[in-house]
Amino acid sequence: MTIALALVISAGVVHGRWTHRWTVSHAIEDAAARLDRVPLTLGDWQGEPMELDRKQLALGEIAGYIARRYVNRLNQDTVTVLLVCGSPGPISVHTPDVCYVGAGFELSGEAGLFSVPRESSFPRAEFRNALLQKPSVHWPTYLRILWSWSAVGPWEVPDNPRLAFASRQVLYKLYVIRQPTSADEPVEDDPSPRFLRILLPELERVLFGSTSRGSPK
Repeated sequence: MTIALALVISAGVVHGRWTHRWTVSHAIEDAAARLDRVPLTLGDWQGEPMELDRKQLALGEIAGYIARRYVNRLNQDTVTVLLVCGSPGPISVHTPDVCYVGAGFELSGEAGLFSVPRESSFPRAEFRNALLQKPSVHWPTYLRILWSWSAVGPWEVPDNPRLAFASRQVLYKLYVIRQPTSADEPVEDDPSPRFLRILLPELERVLFGSTSRGSPK
């Protein structure tokens, strides 16, 4: 799964070189520091940190990240989480349904929308959902990836993220990745949505605090 995360990061390198914007504001530095507050233990899920290539992170203008493999201690379900932050320009582009296809995966159908119900007054979280397959003469590899963006609390997937978040100082992008055993497994049976219902309230708390209902642009 570390290779899968590296594909996500490397896709942003070209864009980082092209923009030539390397200045990190205090707002971005603060946003990156908040990532360390995301708990390793989330209910029955225990996280294990993963390291990514620092050079690629810098070239992709990723100011901060956490990459973790979470395992449910009760049933051994496993998901991989990548949460990055930085300037909206580079963070808003290069979605997995594009960059993974360039790395040899095939998109199984259209990347659709998936809503994670919320048990609070906050709106439900919207994610893009893609199932990818890498053909093999022995056994195909499948990946399900859910991803979304957030600037001030709500997680959303606008049609044009770069335009939608252009006025923001900082942008977070969240990926939840899992390797299903077949292409027939529906997203409702995937443990990723159940994990997100535990993770998202924690992200509201540590990343946005009392500003999660909105903040100045």
